[in-house]
Amino acid sequence: MAIDPVLEEYLGTLTEVVFDDGLDVPGERAREREEALRAPRLAEPYAVEERSIPGPEGAPEIPVRIYRPSAGTGLPVTVYLHGGGFVVGGLDTHDNAVRLLAEEAGTIAVSVDYRLAPEHRFPAAVEDAFAAYAWVLANAAELGGDPDRVAVAGDSAGGFLSACTGLLAAERGLPAPVFQLLVYPGTGAAPGGGFSASEGADTSGGMSGEELGWYLRAFLGDRDLSALPPYMPPGRAEGLSVLPPTFILTAELDPLRADGEAFADRLRAAGVPVEVKDSPGMVHSFLRWMHAVPAARAAALPAFRALGEALAAARTNA
Repeated sequence: MAIDPVLEEYLGTLTEVVFDDGLDVPGERAREREEALRAPRLAEPYAVEERSIPGPEGAPEIPVRIYRPSAGTGLPVTVYLHGGGFVVGGLDTHDNAVRLLAEEAGTIAVSVDYRLAPEHRFPAAVEDAFAAYAWVLANAAELGGDPDRVAVAGDSAGGFLSACTGLLAAERGLPAPVFQLLVYPGTGAAPGGGFSASEGADTSGGMSGEELGWYLRAFLGDRDLSALPPYMPPGRAEGLSVLPPTFILTAELDPLRADGEAFADRLRAAGVPVEVKDSPGMVHSFLRWMHAVPAARAAALPAFRALGEALAAARTNA
């Protein structure tokens, strides 16, 4: 297991963030680092629109950024939920990833700026993600999209939220997504229900086990884990058969690689079609660095194209 040399060199240029027992100051530092990671655009969709949509009852509106790959109508729509450990990330930090996804998959992409911890702990992010999905289902035609071809996608914490969204759709009587794309997700599917680190994982820049624990504490606070809803964590939920066909993209040197593989096994056991593809030489969060690391972009493209193929097949089979 060797990290891609271009990626390793790039990671050495990033500002280190120290994660300690406090929550507020490291969170601020982490967000400052994320905001500093602006990058040249990798794709220029036909149109990009900023909007705000209704949030869950009693919650503020949710900012979204909508990417249209063409002027056509009846296009598939993908709700994108960004990574960042439920604490960092947003529309700008994942702009490149969603631009490229929209172009490669031929899908309208709705990127969701859900509320972040520790200011807004669980279930704020989960409820915002579900509200955005429900809004897209109801408004797909107005966006130029096909309400019968709505997918969910997300990286890291966004993969967690994508899986939660599918489970909540079944629980609350909404149509299931037609597909889910999960990029280096953390779902809690690993043995024991935890987010356990993979053997040989790289901790130089992607994410360490210590950092992972910090994010989870920020997200859940002092909640009694035995009293969480049935879909928490999604990787240990019952009734996974309600989830749609799934593509899971893992990173060879990611502490969460084993978790993604374990979730794939649980989905298969529930009868859900799953494809898993590993990314040699990559660490957690590599989608963020596609502009600087050719191997990271090359690793992401098969996942985006698999999404496009699944959405095209959904039209054919309708």
